[in-house]
Amino acid sequence: MGIYEKLVSGYPSGDVSPQDFIDHLSIGADGWVGAWISIALAVVFGLLVYIFPIILTESEHIGPYPLWLHTFYCAADFMGIWVFIDAWKNYNHFLLFLLLAIGEAIWVGMEIYCLQRAVTYEGEINWKPGTSLKQKLTDIAIQVICFYVGLNFLRFELHDSTMWKFWIFTQVLITIVPGLVLEKRGYRSGNGRILNITFVCVALVSFNPWCNMWLAVKPEFFSIQENPWYYIMGVICLFFAVRGLIIYEKLPPKEDIMNCGKKPLL
Repeated sequence: MGIYEKLVSGYPSGDVSPQDFIDHLSIGADGWVGAWISIALAVVFGLLVYIFPIILTESEHIGPYPLWLHTFYCAADFMGIWVFIDAWKNYNHFLLFLLLAIGEAIWVGMEIYCLQRAVTYEGEINWKPGTSLKQKLTDIAIQVICFYVGLNFLRFELHDSTMWKFWIFTQVLITIVPGLVLEKRGYRSGNGRILNITFVCVALVSFNPWCNMWLAVKPEFFSIQENPWYYIMGVICLFFAVRGLIIYEKLPPKEDIMNCGKKPLL
């Protein structure tokens, strides 16, 4: 079946199991070095898309992401901790599963930190004036619970025991949403050039057809021949990431001292 048929009438089938990780990422397996490099790149840029916002929030008292994006990632990464701990426990303590579980725990920590800062610094953006702390925390808890249940339902529907099919949507959101938020706000505060360059890198690392971590783990599912929609989505993500960078460059420069009284660091 050709790519055209895949686009209109055929879709890849099969599950991404923990055994796929072991088969393609064990030392000595065919292409294992490139596979580990692709995963390392995705993890590094995945950490940067939260490290930079934390720096921005601390120095400018506003971050680049909407509240719901933090709660979405908090739910997804909390789920990931248990997914990869379970795989590590049941598949001969394969090292990568433990590393991924630790990485997910680090992401959850950063996301909870950003949620706390959203309550502290972004009350006027996320809630009506006069909203109580109790109500703000309730809103966050409800969002996290709804996303957690919804994402587990999605995994069930996709037969996605390892989150590998679902997880790509985290890259889709991070490359598209911040630029739209930036455009709506109309100012650079809470955003940065280096962050937008990182979004471009995330799109390139996640969707290039030669070396991305989804392809590395399940090539028969994520190859361009079997899954062209994956790479079409990648083009869209790259477009919006570049667009976000262009929008940022066209906005007026930040003040030397922000409204919060601090000097911007990014």
